[in-house]
Amino acid sequence: MQPKDNIYEQYAYSYPHKQAYRELLTPISLQTAWSKEDKTRLSAYLHLPFCEMRCGFCNLFTVSNPKNGIDTYLDALQREAQTYHTSLPSIQFETYAIGGGTPTFLEADDFAKMLSIFRDDLGVDTNQKYGSIEASPKSISPEKIALIESYGINRVSIGIQSWIEQETKLLGRPQTPELAHQALSQLSNSTIPEINIDLIYGIHGQTKKSWLYSLQKTLEFDPVEVYLYPLYTRALTGLEKMNHQQEDHRLMLYRIGRDFLKNEGYEQVSMRCFRKSKIGHVETLHNSVVDGMIGIGAGARSYTKTLHYSTHYAVSRKAIQSIIETYSTKQSADFEQITYGIYLDEAERIRRFLIKSLIDGGSLDSELFEQYFNQKIESISIIMDLFEQGWLMQNGSIIRLNEAGMEMEDFIGPALFSDQILNLMSEYELQ
Repeated sequence: MQPKDNIYEQYAYSYPHKQAYRELLTPISLQTAWSKEDKTRLSAYLHLPFCEMRCGFCNLFTVSNPKNGIDTYLDALQREAQTYHTSLPSIQFETYAIGGGTPTFLEADDFAKMLSIFRDDLGVDTNQKYGSIEASPKSISPEKIALIESYGINRVSIGIQSWIEQETKLLGRPQTPELAHQALSQLSNSTIPEINIDLIYGIHGQTKKSWLYSLQKTLEFDPVEVYLYPLYTRALTGLEKMNHQQEDHRLMLYRIGRDFLKNEGYEQVSMRCFRKSKIGHVETLHNSVVDGMIGIGAGARSYTKTLHYSTHYAVSRKAIQSIIETYSTKQSADFEQITYGIYLDEAERIRRFLIKSLIDGGSLDSELFEQYFNQKIESISIIMDLFEQGWLMQNGSIIRLNEAGMEMEDFIGPALFSDQILNLMSEYELQ
């Protein structure tokens, strides 16, 4: 494995990518798919595919400012949650996340209904388990913050991206610093234990000075966690249409941000994540090799050890709207059947284990790997290659990316993809 000039290949936050999913030859019921799984320590996810605006860099499964359909979507979400609870009565959740889109896009009454579905219909004990929810500066409000507090949600992640208004405009995100300041002030004054702030580097025209200003301004709110995201220009997004051409300064800006946050007392957990300290469940969040997640909502991913499934995937507004409309008409019997996804053989499960262990701040437990797959980690040539490159460190049975390795995460993750998955992704017709 040799490093390339461009180390920004892809953010491998999960594996396999949904572009590798296909229609299943034979639909399978929820009960059959989950019959041999340990259902007592699952992760739960809820996807709300709506936002107040579509950022220029965004290729997530979401549409901006839908004119109608929210009520019917929430009704379908409730049917899906109840179907899981009925079909799999023994499910128990250990961690959870609510994302999108922007969950706080909903009006307060609908926001309350969404949270109720997650807790009361799906059965996620939000007050006792560790979980996170995503928000935006424009859509957060004191009433929604009070609901988040009442449901005991531990962490709010909010995308600020930049404190320079011209930079956010270039991201296709017309957001004023005053609005961002107001939102973070409200969150800082709440009882929510953890606030995460997202920033982006590599914006057209961004300089060392403007990047440092955004970093410094962010720390005025004393967040527990800061995420630094490299800017990607992806297919069918607003940034691709803008076609900005400039020299790639992302690595330089990343190193500036990394060193700044570490000097300010933040611990680097991964290429993107910096935390003031290892509070509570950080290892649970960032070392998620558990083979079990139930996701509800159009665009949500679910998986057992051997089967990953979801609704169809798309990026364009028209295609996403069509998928959401189809989802919203589904009845309980429809939710009992899995029709779209991918089966993982042992070779793919090994690759997934390695990616989920090493990327996003996880740790690779070589003893656990041997227990799962009946082979030693030394037999995996690509892991030995990573050691030879000087990107891994080991303490007993635990292997992690070192500082040099974290810098290479967006190269290392995709390098672990199999040819089979890469071929499926390349054949996928993105809509």
